[in-house]
Amino acid sequence: MRNYILLFLLFASFVFGQETNSLVLKIRENQTLMKSDMSEGFKELLVLEKIAQKEKNLKAKLEVLNNKAFYYFTQADYDKAYQIAKSLEKESNNINDKRLIAIAMNRLGITLNFLELYDDSEKKLFDAQKFILRNEFEDKNLILANNYQFLSDLYTHTENYKKAIYYIKKAIPEYDKIKDPVQKRKQKIKGYGNIGLQYLSIDLDSAAYYFNKSLSLQDTILIKNYNVSNFVGLGEVYNKKGEYKKSIEYLKKAEELNLKVKDSYYMTSIYDLLQDSYKKIGNTNEYNKYKVLYLENLQKENSKKLEGVNAIVKETKKESLSVKNANQRKNYVVAISILIAILSVGFMVYFVRNFKYKKLEKEEIQKTLVLKEKQLENLEGKVSDLLHEVIDLAKENSTNFYPRFLDLYPDFENKLLEINPKLTNSELEFCAFLRLNFSSKEIANYTFISVRTVQNKKYRLRNKLKIPNETDTYVFFNNM
Repeated sequence: MRNYILLFLLFASFVFGQETNSLVLKIRENQTLMKSDMSEGFKELLVLEKIAQKEKNLKAKLEVLNNKAFYYFTQADYDKAYQIAKSLEKESNNINDKRLIAIAMNRLGITLNFLELYDDSEKKLFDAQKFILRNEFEDKNLILANNYQFLSDLYTHTENYKKAIYYIKKAIPEYDKIKDPVQKRKQKIKGYGNIGLQYLSIDLDSAAYYFNKSLSLQDTILIKNYNVSNFVGLGEVYNKKGEYKKSIEYLKKAEELNLKVKDSYYMTSIYDLLQDSYKKIGNTNEYNKYKVLYLENLQKENSKKLEGVNAIVKETKKESLSVKNANQRKNYVVAISILIAILSVGFMVYFVRNFKYKKLEKEEIQKTLVLKEKQLENLEGKVSDLLHEVIDLAKENSTNFYPRFLDLYPDFENKLLEINPKLTNSELEFCAFLRLNFSSKEIANYTFISVRTVQNKKYRLRNKLKIPNETDTYVFFNNM
């Protein structure tokens, strides 16, 4: 569940002095609207963006970039979120706006985390922490607390729970430094919810305590993404404890809130937990409903994740190639210059040193490119690892085989049911064996039936799925 939970990005409206205009403040307030109604908030943001462009208001334009990066991150459009955060970092550096530089670094770090580029994410977040600590700017405590939360989430993803708890607890003292009591209370509401998330893997009672503490600080349960997260967290707590009806109660509250917030991360978690809880209490209709919703959302997220990683790697290769070509042209100039510089020992030394520097620079670029390629290979390797896991589960005739198979091939079942909606669960599972290219003898061994029975099942499936006589069964399933 935590792999889908949205990090609570904390924002506050502080004034820059006389130079801060009403448009900048409106854009900051727009962040609050986006957290309660994402689609309406984004529509308003586009209007504010046009005004900022018309007025040529640079600070307002940067605030728009900040909100846009937040929006695309919540929609799991990682490539856009990453590119916008990069632009925000660059433009903020150009005008030395330290507050927005820190926010941009945070956004880049958390986006890399969700793209599963964990080493890059850790480096960016540590760089952000150093930058925040050595500079003074408005919102410093909130942004530092954000950074600690993002580091905590990173270590939760990598299952380093001690570090996750360590960093999330470092955020609370930063909230205590906030002078405005209303703002301090708001941030503690979010902070306690985040602590609950980190405890989910190590202590369910502590997790429930912090989720309830977050809810208890509110006079009215607001329609906000952090309250969706509190209810999802409590739903997971009671799901793990085996109290499935209570789990469903909290998850339905989360679903109701999130239909208004419209945050795609939470929906995947909600559907996953609901389909599991309904399955455990034997409600087949609701189980099937939420299973389909879960698989559809999971497929979209994984697809966008892979698109984001591929886009970043492609961009890195493009940048590296551009720099390589530029270096080649410069090297030609250097070579010619060295020939001319023979007449002057001083010029010769200069050009030789410059040549060596360019060579080292080129080697560093090549190292970076190799690293990014390895990261892409790691992502592809995860898919391969899942395939091996599915094959092993099939050989063990495990009950987990078919659910894990659908994680690997999420469209498989839907395509078969489009051809014949009356296929039974056992027939669908048998089709999965054929999709993995197991022979009749292998299927018989794994499922403890005779080879003859396997062949009969193949024959019946060919008729049910209307497989042409000239088409091999295995070829048909491999083309699904």
